[in-house]
Amino acid sequence: MDAKPHYFKIGVFVLAAMALIVVAVVVFGAGMLGQDELLFESYFAESITGLSVGSPLEFRGVRIGQVSRIGFVGNSYELPTQDGRISPYAPYVRVVTAVPRSRMPDFAVETIEESMKQMIARGLRVRITSNILTGQAYLEMNYLDPNRFPLDEFPWTPIYRVIPSAPGELTTIKDSIDKILTQLQRIDVGGLAVALERLFISLNTAIVDADLAELSRDGRALLQVSRQKIEDLEMDKINASAREFLVSLNQAVEDARVPQLSRQMREVLAALDQKLAALNMVKINSDVEQLLGTVNRTVADANVPALSHEAQGLIAELRTTNRHLQDLLMPPEGAASRANVPEVVGRLSQTLSQLNKVLATERPEVQTILAELRETLDGLSDLVATLRERPSDILFSNPPRKSEVLK
Repeated sequence: MDAKPHYFKIGVFVLAAMALIVVAVVVFGAGMLGQDELLFESYFAESITGLSVGSPLEFRGVRIGQVSRIGFVGNSYELPTQDGRISPYAPYVRVVTAVPRSRMPDFAVETIEESMKQMIARGLRVRITSNILTGQAYLEMNYLDPNRFPLDEFPWTPIYRVIPSAPGELTTIKDSIDKILTQLQRIDVGGLAVALERLFISLNTAIVDADLAELSRDGRALLQVSRQKIEDLEMDKINASAREFLVSLNQAVEDARVPQLSRQMREVLAALDQKLAALNMVKINSDVEQLLGTVNRTVADANVPALSHEAQGLIAELRTTNRHLQDLLMPPEGAASRANVPEVVGRLSQTLSQLNKVLATERPEVQTILAELRETLDGLSDLVATLRERPSDILFSNPPRKSEVLK
């Protein structure tokens, strides 16, 4: 039996083992065996004490993944700076979580991008929660108020999908307590004590000045008088009067014959309904339309612009007439005031009355004069008619007969 070692085979075995190790490292480093996991990252501005790699990630109490990496944001991304100052994002902690595809809730892997956007818009946030018994921290995903915890904008392009973070419950409680303590510290306790002391002194002075003993005696006396007044009331008579009033009211209701009135009202309403139904609404509408058309034509025929122009002219003439009357009634130069129109009218009436009296006295003579004047006018009319019809009779007629007196 050949006990000489085969160095060639041993060397081949060692080289093959090293090659397998290198392949395994490359495969695991490239994530080919971990391609069934989805990676997410979140950024926290608070302390993550108690959170470590391997801490669970829960969604509404159900474990769906775990923490795979923890580090500051500046270790993975280049943070912008201004004037040499430290970036405000330098204290932020970057936490990367791994979730198996089989445990992803509510959506398919093919639509993960759109589904994540919808869930984040609905308020999906991740925050740090601590176990009260063990003190171990873990990440909890849940839906919160998106208005209370809005999305933040970051000046870098994330490597993985980002799930926005929200302050933890303990952090929120601590911040609220800090705010309350800060407000309490701002309270001027000394001034408040002095104000309370002054208030108590003023209250004590008011109580002493009020003489509560006397007020109590007056109150008891008032209560006694009120009790006596109530006892003096004749409740029996009041009850009897109330019963009589109720009986009278009941009798009035019965005498009113409400059912009969109601029946008559229904009959009247039914008759009115029939009258309304009998109306020929189509004809009424037609008549109304004809009336409106007639009114429209009347308005059009009225020539409103011309009437308006004539009315304006009439107003102008009235103004001119008014001006003439003012000129007519204007007192002469040197007069103290305008003419007294009522006085002038009175004098004119007096003059007419006197003239009437004179005519009544001399009426016969006036009538004789008027008769002769009428005969003279008739003769002139005949002469004018003769001149118009036969002018030759006037020029070539025979001379008039001699008067008998001349003979």
